[in-house]
Amino acid sequence: MKQAILFHLLFFCVSISLNAQVVKPDSKQSLTLFFIGDVMGHGPQIESALDEQTGEYSYSDVFAPVSELFGLADITIANLEVTLAGPPYKGYPQFSSPDALVDGLLESGVDVLVTANNHTVDRYKAGILRTIEVLNAKGVPFAGAYKDQQHRDTTYPLVIEKNGIRLALLNYTYGTNGIPVPKPTVVNLIDTALIRADYNRAIELGVDDIIAFMHWGNEYERNPNLAQLKLTRFMHDLGIRIVIGSHPHVIQRMEASFDTDSTEGRVAVFSLGNFVSNQRPRYRNGGAVAAIQIEKVNGKTRIANAAHALVWVHTPVVSGKRKYRVLPVAEFENRVNYFSQNDQVLFNQFVADSRQLLDVQNYNFPEIGMRNNRWVVPWIVHDELIPARIVPLKFKHRGVEVPPFILR
Repeated sequence: MKQAILFHLLFFCVSISLNAQVVKPDSKQSLTLFFIGDVMGHGPQIESALDEQTGEYSYSDVFAPVSELFGLADITIANLEVTLAGPPYKGYPQFSSPDALVDGLLESGVDVLVTANNHTVDRYKAGILRTIEVLNAKGVPFAGAYKDQQHRDTTYPLVIEKNGIRLALLNYTYGTNGIPVPKPTVVNLIDTALIRADYNRAIELGVDDIIAFMHWGNEYERNPNLAQLKLTRFMHDLGIRIVIGSHPHVIQRMEASFDTDSTEGRVAVFSLGNFVSNQRPRYRNGGAVAAIQIEKVNGKTRIANAAHALVWVHTPVVSGKRKYRVLPVAEFENRVNYFSQNDQVLFNQFVADSRQLLDVQNYNFPEIGMRNNRWVVPWIVHDELIPARIVPLKFKHRGVEVPPFILR
């Protein structure tokens, strides 16, 4: 886990400190956040992770290709869309993945998990409780599901502090696939009154900014629905300036405005798509990583930059066994003879589809590229070193340029 992060627990004077440094109050601080989409655990993924000789599971090679990319972030937050309910391990429709899935994520550079989604209650009360126990044992901060109301009251909102910047992380889901949330456990459901109360509680904690990671939208639809748009407007107007979405299993557009003397910065990422899964149909076999830079100057926090990277799930057969690899597109799109002919077609199609959507609909959310075998992030290097693809794009609707939703 990356160094110098504090995770504070509400009302209790408890925190996890990892070599936190003292920052002068009048200095300029900067924080780069990465957000990744749905971490799924379908049956074939579980089978692939099993070592038949030892009976142990490992996901290290699944996420290893993105570890260098994640190394650019100060904090990386992922949506854990499975339970850690223990054996028997199963995929869809009621997920339970090996604990090693979390180990693989941590090894790659993931720091924080959100756990409120439509599969949170797949294994009922025991599944919720064991998932929480495993995450606590591994020291993984999380938001979204809780043992009981007291547990929620004392650990939520999750406050993350690094580089002198304090952020509150909120997390909600539209539902739990029709399975009632078993008492006394608590799963955060989307409710504007609850969101408002949690926002007020976060303000009381003296945070510099607030993030809402939402599980919402219609599955497999590449554009946000009206409910997503209305909720985003509600949260932005309330003061939750960074809104991140998951659940549709396909990428949807991203919008950002930045803090200036005359405008207030806001971010809306409607769906990050699948980070890892066994879903292979068109549009579903990959996702995006959203990167947001926050700065704090003389005590005032500003949203300074935003960008994204595409990732694709490669499923090669190695020694007669299906494997899973999350590949950063910008790093692998110029590899010669890396993919089989069929995989190259699938890879190219995902890249073309994703860029066709995002190049037209994204607003101030350029793509992170690579040059000379190194990642090129717009706010880390000089403009002349940025590949030609990295250009802020205007939002268009039916070919006509219009302001983005968050600025209307």
